[in-house]
Amino acid sequence: MILEDIRSVLQAQGWPVETLSESTLRSRFRSRDRIFPLFIHVEPLFVTFAVIPYARLPEDPDTADELMSRLLHLNRDINLAKYSVDDDGDVILSAEYRIEHLDPSEIRDAVDVLSFYADKHHADVHALAGT
Repeated sequence: MILEDIRSVLQAQGWPVETLSESTLRSRFRSRDRIFPLFIHVEPLFVTFAVIPYARLPEDPDTADELMSRLLHLNRDINLAKYSVDDDGDVILSAEYRIEHLDPSEIRDAVDVLSFYADKHHADVHALAGT
């Protein structure tokens, strides 16, 4: 499955999709109180679906440690997705799938799980992030 196949599946489900490059798509979804950006990036072996930025690490080191600890605990509790932090201090919520056997149901699962967890943990994560 390639980027255009992923685009077709998302558009068939009503997701707005914009091509950013030959390996990256951008979409978005609305939660109760926010619109989240969603990026889909294809590499040779994996496709990554990522809400980035989900939040930002606080500048205060103690508060940042508290948020990172909370993200680790959330990672134990969630399925099919993970929280991480990039070099710029962006908190990321993502799901990765192997390209080799990717099928439309996994694409739907990825965006469903990301939209579910983005909404479910938004208030908690953003309170710790101070945003």
